[in-house]
Amino acid sequence: MDASTQCAVRARPTGRHWRTVVLAVFALGFLLRLPTFLRPLLSDDEAIYATTADAMARGDLLYRDVVDHKPPLIYHVYQLGFAAFGRYDTQGAHAMVVLSVLLTAAWLLAIKRRDGDRAGGLAAAAMFLVFSTTWHDYDALAANCELFVLAPQALGAWLLVRDSHEPARGLRGASVHFAVGVLIGISALFKYQGLTFLGVSVGAVAWCAWQSRMTWRRALRLSAVHTVGALVPAALYLAWCAHRGNAAAAVYWFLFNFSYVGAGLNGSQALARGLWRTMLVGGSALVPYALGLLGAISTLRWLYRSARSPSCNQASCVPLSSVVGLLWLFTSAIAVCAGGRFFGHYFHLVLPPLCLLAAPGFLRLWNRGRRARGLLVAACALPALFFLALASVARPLAAALDESEPTYDRVAARMAALTSAEERVFVWGNSPQLYVLARRPMGTRFSFCNYMTGESPGTPTETGQRDADSNQLPAAWAMLFADLEERRPALFVDAAAAGWDGYDKFPLARYPRLRSYVDQHYRPIEIRAGVVLYRRVH
Repeated sequence: MDASTQCAVRARPTGRHWRTVVLAVFALGFLLRLPTFLRPLLSDDEAIYATTADAMARGDLLYRDVVDHKPPLIYHVYQLGFAAFGRYDTQGAHAMVVLSVLLTAAWLLAIKRRDGDRAGGLAAAAMFLVFSTTWHDYDALAANCELFVLAPQALGAWLLVRDSHEPARGLRGASVHFAVGVLIGISALFKYQGLTFLGVSVGAVAWCAWQSRMTWRRALRLSAVHTVGALVPAALYLAWCAHRGNAAAAVYWFLFNFSYVGAGLNGSQALARGLWRTMLVGGSALVPYALGLLGAISTLRWLYRSARSPSCNQASCVPLSSVVGLLWLFTSAIAVCAGGRFFGHYFHLVLPPLCLLAAPGFLRLWNRGRRARGLLVAACALPALFFLALASVARPLAAALDESEPTYDRVAARMAALTSAEERVFVWGNSPQLYVLARRPMGTRFSFCNYMTGESPGTPTETGQRDADSNQLPAAWAMLFADLEERRPALFVDAAAAGWDGYDKFPLARYPRLRSYVDQHYRPIEIRAGVVLYRRVH
């Protein structure tokens, strides 16, 4: 790509219908996400977040009285949704994830506009809105952490690009870059890997220093400001926890994340899974993945030539949005790879930078003529319509293609019938959906039992190819029995007896102390869909 071509790609489009086109693109993005509202729960992660948020709404303290090892903000999002829509109603969280997606797209548009390329910005926004939906609904549409991470990161990227064009000095300049750091810290409170965006912010100011847009001394100062700003949200949250009495528990479960990452795949197994999942997800989002990777290669080539000949003016035609996109792609790829699990929703993290990098190539294809434009539209529309259908009118087909889902509704209805609204229940298994659908509070601090059994999602412990016992957390067993004694759940639900969610490997008989506790304090009252329900007797 020569300089004149790349500069031409950034030419500002004209036309009185611009605003209408932008509104139409964002309306399309909203419509593609309407199936989000068709089901109360799209994934087991949503069930965990909802169950945890309900416990918090009842006064339980996160990490001390109710436990999951993820960062805190996702539970507060669900808690806010419950406050607006009612207890156990996940549609509030669904509405907020749609809003987060729209905001992310808006910031992608704004980033390219700051480089004088609003047509490229619209292309980036459109690709993100379309291809963030082209996968299974439990990954693409669910209110998961990754989609909430992206909005603060995209806003931070926009602030970096804006400041490069309109550099602010003094306190105002420091405030802008401090805000970038705070946004990074906020994204990390949704998903710890959000902290990798520090690589983008530091790399962007280093690029500006290399281009003599600022001194290296200023670049170092701003990098320090980014780092301090990124630590502020976590420090404030931890101070709040200290005030409430759950700071030690928050630190304990934060540190558990290192064990969780360590339990994941590594080496050739991780490489094989990563390549396979990338092929699947990238194949369903071929336009941004193919054009984005080509754009990344093109940007790397220009940066390499510029580094070899700093005196030439070729680097001036590489927009900062492309440099930011390249850095963002690299750091988000690290975030996706952490732990070697490669779940489908992890790939949301790389989509915004891919869209930024893909925008110039998208416009070149669009301007080649009617035939190229038709092929491009088809490459975007067909996967979007396919997955839209799977999430809505063809939902039975999607269910048949996926692993069969247990009859949660049937068992949850029975749990609700056997207990009052405030009576606690405990589910032995990995089926947090039962708490939400039964609308009953948890009988322990755990919404799933993996901390006790050692099962680690996305690893061979799920299939029994690796022994899970080595992953057991002894402290979690102590917490479990303490909760059973203190909270005395009225109903003990043995979902493992039905083999639900891979828990046929973890029957009660495998854990003599737990089996003895159940025999001593509960009696079986019925079996529903293979699930054994026990009533507490004393």
